Amino acid sequence: EALRSTITTLEALVTVRSLEEEDLRAFDREVRRVLTTQRDWQDVILLAPDGRQLIHTGRPWGTVLPTAAEPASVEQVVATRRPAVGSIARGRLGGDYAVPVRVPVIHRDRVVYVLTAVIKPQSIVDMLARQRMPADWVSTVFDRRKSVVARTRNLEQFLGRLISPEFAALIDAPSQGWKVTRTLEGSPVYTVWARSPQSGWGVGLGIPEAAVETPLRRSLLTVGAGGLACAIVALGLALLVGRRITEPIVALASAAKAFGQQDVAVPTRASTVQEVEDVRRAFADAAALVQERAGEAAEANRAKDEFLAVLSHELRTPLNAVYGWARMLQSGQISGERVARALDVIVRQSNAQVQLIDDLLDVSRMITGKMRLDVRPVDLKGVVEQALDAARPAAEAKEIRIQSVIGPRAGPVSGDPDRLQQVVWNLVLNAVKFTPTGGRVQVRVERVDSRVEIVVTDTGQGIAPDVLPFVFDRFRQADSSSHRAHTGLGLGLALVKHLVELHGGRVRAESAGEGRGATFVVTLPLASDTAGDHGASIHAARVDAPRSRVLLTGLRVLVVDDDPEALELATAILVAAGAVVRVSGSAAEALDTVRAWRPDVLVSDIEMPGEDGYWLIHRVRALDDAEGGHTPAVALTAYGRVQDRTRALTAGYNMHVPKPVDPGELAAIVASVAGRAAT
Repeated sequence: EALRSTITTLEALVTVRSLEEEDLRAFDREVRRVLTTQRDWQDVILLAPDGRQLIHTGRPWGTVLPTAAEPASVEQVVATRRPAVGSIARGRLGGDYAVPVRVPVIHRDRVVYVLTAVIKPQSIVDMLARQRMPADWVSTVFDRRKSVVARTRNLEQFLGRLISPEFAALIDAPSQGWKVTRTLEGSPVYTVWARSPQSGWGVGLGIPEAAVETPLRRSLLTVGAGGLACAIVALGLALLVGRRITEPIVALASAAKAFGQQDVAVPTRASTVQEVEDVRRAFADAAALVQERAGEAAEANRAKDEFLAVLSHELRTPLNAVYGWARMLQSGQISGERVARALDVIVRQSNAQVQLIDDLLDVSRMITGKMRLDVRPVDLKGVVEQALDAARPAAEAKEIRIQSVIGPRAGPVSGDPDRLQQVVWNLVLNAVKFTPTGGRVQVRVERVDSRVEIVVTDTGQGIAPDVLPFVFDRFRQADSSSHRAHTGLGLGLALVKHLVELHGGRVRAESAGEGRGATFVVTLPLASDTAGDHGASIHAARVDAPRSRVLLTGLRVLVVDDDPEALELATAILVAAGAVVRVSGSAAEALDTVRAWRPDVLVSDIEMPGEDGYWLIHRVRALDDAEGGHTPAVALTAYGRVQDRTRALTAGYNMHVPKPVDPGELAAIVASVAGRAAT
């Protein structure tokens, strides 16, 4: 559990902005702050893929550092691009034994760094101590090299050393049942063990020979004192006692082997030997826990399968309308008013597809920890009003009244206005979806102590008690069957929870039961006084609004894309606005056109075979002014992440526009970078 927690913390660290921007000085300060919160961590190290140490919290920033003390796990992380737990090793700086836990830092699909938390062996020793085993038992944790990582006896003497040869041979060539081996001190013990096939780490348990055999010897002494007749009886009793001692051990070993090979628990009978019974119970508890986790994993997979089926339905439904009406338009089967109806359906269903894809991308960012906030002081009144404006058409279609009550002391908060609007919009649309015609949805914003609460209440169908604990889970819906009453992927509430928690807040759902409505409460911390001194402001998310007509008359625009249909669409949009357009199917051809034709604006795709859009803008910016080196450029691309926008602007583009793009918006952007005004 501690190692999993360490990996989770490291994976969160690799997403901080300073590391993405390669500001290692700022990242050094960040990891030193995190280190103070981690009791089991000794140091944090950032390495290059070749094992060079770039940051080490045990040394001041800028100190010349050695290579990794345990390079094998660094190579493993770089090769597999997955987290790894290394073998115990002495640090090259402090000389103390420690265990490295490493995760990859991946930028642009390659490992650029390896982030490492150095774990103190004592934390693993503490875990062993919490098991409360008898004092004369010996428990050892070893790594993939069979070196001692933690031990309940004489750890200072044996830390980092190899386990005993007999125990090592037992692990390499396991036999049925248990076996008597010798500890590193030379004491004979009955040994059982378990080892992870993935990490190579394992644990061995040694039960003193005397603890097992003393009852048997005591029985044999009784035989000697009794005579031949008693000896026969006593021998039988001794054999019975011995069997009661050894059979549970053999059964435990068989159960452990069967469990490791088949992931099923093999039931074993209770033992009259207390120590053996303690081991049996511990094994049974562990097996039950693993089976419970396996059941949870199976349930998660089932929910994911259901989600994929729902996703297929939600993708195909609007696509069917778009495809059907488009083919009818193409064949000339409709005319007049039905043409306008067909175009309206195509646009509306295309917008639904865009929203669906945006939600999926947000979930991907949420899962990978790549979601970013543009934090500033935010006036919640503006956020709520714009979210309600966006949701009002859906409410009016069902004759649902939307009420808002915004307290005068509610805010400001510190956050991302676009993402907070997304939170309110998702909650209100969710309420509208599950509220019948003629119902009511209320949004209340009020200050409670040092927090602000956004409360969304509806008079809808409510939430069943068995569904309530899972309403914020990904891939879960109350009804994902083919006869469900409501459409959607069920991602909105999962996004709400993640976005609220990114803002340092909490969200909870309440419902008195089915048919009795539901209430969602978002709690956010107030902005600090320092932030408030600068004035609360809101830059709301973009909403659709009537645009002024943009004229590009006489403007020369070069459009670059390897997709002929994308070129045709962009050309049609820009020519309709009055531009003079030339097209290029490759970056190399576009560079020649820039030199020869000197366009007023360059509009280029990013991903193209051979030289891509980044290559093109680098070459254009390297030209002299007379050759077009300062030509305004727009990146029109399907890559829409925050880091994609940052990379495009850093490379030299003036604007980054994710596909799909509204025709009017594209014309406005081209006019903007060219210095033309709307009319």
